[in-house]
Amino acid sequence: MDQIPSIPAFPQDNIPMTGAEWQTRLELAACYRLMAAFGFHDLTYNHLSARIPDAPDRYLIKGEQQLFEQVTASSLLLYDFSGEKLRPSPYKVSIGGLVIHGGVMEGRPDIMAVFHTHSPANMGVSAQSCGLLPISQHSLNFYNRLGYHDFGGFEFDLEGRKRLLRDLEGYYVMMLRNHGVLACGRTVPEAYVFHFQYEMACRAQIAALSAGGLAALHLPPHDVCEFAAKQAAKRGLITAEGRDWPALFAYAKQIAPDFDS
Repeated sequence: MDQIPSIPAFPQDNIPMTGAEWQTRLELAACYRLMAAFGFHDLTYNHLSARIPDAPDRYLIKGEQQLFEQVTASSLLLYDFSGEKLRPSPYKVSIGGLVIHGGVMEGRPDIMAVFHTHSPANMGVSAQSCGLLPISQHSLNFYNRLGYHDFGGFEFDLEGRKRLLRDLEGYYVMMLRNHGVLACGRTVPEAYVFHFQYEMACRAQIAALSAGGLAALHLPPHDVCEFAAKQAAKRGLITAEGRDWPALFAYAKQIAPDFDS
């Protein structure tokens, strides 16, 4: 990955901007632009968030009024788990952002990034009673490793945090029934890769079911699925130095050269 640019003077406030925060801003802004380029957005309603490594009770998230393609490293908001905005900005976060993102990170210290999207494919699979089927290599990454959260209304109340955390326990990716997906990671690159793999699995499932229905599908046996899932898990933590992220970060700079402003 390219060398991290110097920390800019923006924003002007009383909280020093550490190198860890600025690097997280760059990674998260790159994710927003990559998501926009690949079509993973729903007007201003979805969010990607990331915890500050050297201030783990604070996290970054886009403003409520921004589209993914408008996010820059400096425009990201800094919040704490109580819902207080810690740096001045003309933007604010939506209540859904506070409930879902702040709640998950407060309750799961191992999670460093939370991505929530509604794509046609992940919404389509979220409405299928069969759940995510083990019918593609992408889906086998999540075999017996996917949480499920039933729809109980819009995630606008703080009590919703408890339900989300209950159903996410033990998982990093969770299907939100009749809603979308929550893809979390121990790093920002990991959350991005998990989300991409899940989206590919959902697209494959929609395509397969449209060609003949459930009865026409071939499902590998359980032992093969479990073996493949364990193979995938052996790659370990997905980091900024891994296989995909350097290429993704470079592509973000190619398609959206202002994201690091």
